[in-house]
Amino acid sequence: MRKILVAAVVAALSTSAGAVDLMGVYELAVTNDPQIRAAERRLDASEIETRLARANFLPDISATLQRTPIGSSQPKVAGVDLDENDIDSENYSLNLTQSLYDHGNFARMERARLVVAQADSQFNVAWQDFLQRTAQRYFDLLNAIDSLRFAEAEEKALKRQFEQAEQRFEVGLSAVTDFLEAQAAWDGARARVIVAENALENAREGLRELTGTMFESFKPLAEDLPLEKPEPAVADAWVQTALQTNPDLAVARDAVSIADTDVRISRSGHYPTLDLTANYNRSLNNEFALRDIDQTQFATTTFQNDQWSATVRLNVPIFAGLAVKSQTQRARINRSVATEELDLNQRQVVRQTENAFRAVVAGIRQVEAFKQALVSADSALEATNAGFEVGTRTIVDVLLAEQRFFQAQRDYSQARHQLILDRLGLRRAAGTISPEDLARANALLEGPERG
Repeated sequence: MRKILVAAVVAALSTSAGAVDLMGVYELAVTNDPQIRAAERRLDASEIETRLARANFLPDISATLQRTPIGSSQPKVAGVDLDENDIDSENYSLNLTQSLYDHGNFARMERARLVVAQADSQFNVAWQDFLQRTAQRYFDLLNAIDSLRFAEAEEKALKRQFEQAEQRFEVGLSAVTDFLEAQAAWDGARARVIVAENALENAREGLRELTGTMFESFKPLAEDLPLEKPEPAVADAWVQTALQTNPDLAVARDAVSIADTDVRISRSGHYPTLDLTANYNRSLNNEFALRDIDQTQFATTTFQNDQWSATVRLNVPIFAGLAVKSQTQRARINRSVATEELDLNQRQVVRQTENAFRAVVAGIRQVEAFKQALVSADSALEATNAGFEVGTRTIVDVLLAEQRFFQAQRDYSQARHQLILDRLGLRRAAGTISPEDLARANALLEGPERG
């Protein structure tokens, strides 16, 4: 996978923004999430591995320049008084080294290609985790909004029950226990509001961490959700897909292949190598000057010497203190470790995929069951209130009915949001989650904005 971060350019403001849906969060997160950006940089860095490995096949060329001034004094030459001799010595050299055959270089090139392939798979892991994380953060926030809404409604209802119980107690129509029960229920509801408020703020911060933006309101989940079973409708089909496309497995398979090439690289220490070395050298001795006592130059000589050489060297390893053997043994052990880890990853992927499939199937049944439970809790609350009015039910019965009703609301809301996440989780386990899956989930958002 290469450069799959293809999204519309969206201005990511650090201040508050208006209502947003799941795709709006995705479009901001795709360019602002530090985790996915770091993963892309790691992918870019991995591509240098092939260039580094290719360098072993290219010549190594260097040039040097050396200049040395030499001065000396002589008393007399051929009866002439002299003052000094000046010699400027210059040396130029050009050196080339070229590997003609090294078995290890071919293995290192193959390893570099595998490292790039593994980095691509690792980026795919990070990308799919990013998609799942984006959806998780958004629906966690929707769930937190609903939880606070239900907690506030429950607190308001129980406060009303407390006020009624207080009035009835003051005029002698109820016992002090009814008053205390109502107060305890109201106090608990107020505490749940505080917990829900904190959870909502935490969820908001989670989205800001992802996008760099603090949002004010959000598109909620539609009331009616499609409750179709996953397609294909059997877990085995999803497992087979996961075994072929799950990116975590691809990373583990690449690790085994890399370990194989490490064995080849270590074993190449037993093989001969063939190298070419070429050298060209020029030496110049300029301005060999003889001067008399009047500093008058009367002789200048230049010497030049050119040399070149080319050497083909065959190196046959005979004994290296068992280092090559030990390195090869270590590489084989590491290959066994990578193979065992691949087997572990395969089993984990099978388990995770089957669990994800069962979660979707169970989630559909839960949504249906919690929806019916909410209807039943609502009817029970109405009946309990009516019974309390005619004296057949106590205030405790009413309080319990109120709490069951609001708990049923929370359960139903949480099950609906979790079902969407479970569907995305199944596709993540199979290794097929994509922005199109987020777009399909986004299509289920409608209704008045909430925040």
